[in-house]
Amino acid sequence: MAEKQPVIVVEDLVVAYDDNVVLDQINFSVEEGEIFVILGGSGSGKTTLLRNLVGLMRPRSGRILIRGKDFTAVSEDERTEMRRNMGMCFQSSALLGSISVADNVALPLREHTKLEESTIDIMTRIKLELVGLSGVENYLPSELSGGMRKRAGIARAMAMDPELIFYDEPSAGLDPIVAAGLDELIRTMQSTFNLTSVVVTHEMESVRIIADRICVLHRGRVAGIGTLDELEASDHPYIQQFFERRPDDADHENASYAQSLTGVE
Repeated sequence: MAEKQPVIVVEDLVVAYDDNVVLDQINFSVEEGEIFVILGGSGSGKTTLLRNLVGLMRPRSGRILIRGKDFTAVSEDERTEMRRNMGMCFQSSALLGSISVADNVALPLREHTKLEESTIDIMTRIKLELVGLSGVENYLPSELSGGMRKRAGIARAMAMDPELIFYDEPSAGLDPIVAAGLDELIRTMQSTFNLTSVVVTHEMESVRIIADRICVLHRGRVAGIGTLDELEASDHPYIQQFFERRPDDADHENASYAQSLTGVE
């Protein structure tokens, strides 16, 4: 049996804003059918990396291969065609507030297919039922809770039955119970549809539920890649600090100074 090829291969990726290098020599691959988590603190470069992976930015150098095709070098028409096999879940859900939830989910189908409206309606209802939102088709996004909007965003990302789906901070801003439910949904969708998923997050609780493998970014570089167990055993100082939730030394010094001024321990 032929060995499976990675869905995504990132090779020597360098991304910069003018003279400021944000990502420096990034290398990793994403295997078919896995949930690959990009983990890091604020300013680590994870959102910039995601924007490059989905084609919203072009790198200064390096390549992003998707199914063997260089996504950084193709024409805009080819890029648009490749994106049709990708789903994107934005941190804010990015639902259009002036149209119903059903119309938001149906939007990619109306824009990129020639399906009959009756077929689009059926597919939309199926996707909403999959994410636990059956019965809210006619609601406006403003009438949904934060967790429900996130689920609607996933339904829209799944509208075109993509093989590859990207999530930007999916559990950000949600209470722990709702966030856990969303994590379980991501894992369920993965196993049900054999999706290949890339998830950007800084939430360790989510990582422990969803991640097959993790890429830890620190100051624009890859600090480590591996399973949760492998990274928890890492001797990299930043990975240890991040996983153990320890503040920087500067934060310790600031806290000590504040205590000396206030007398509060």
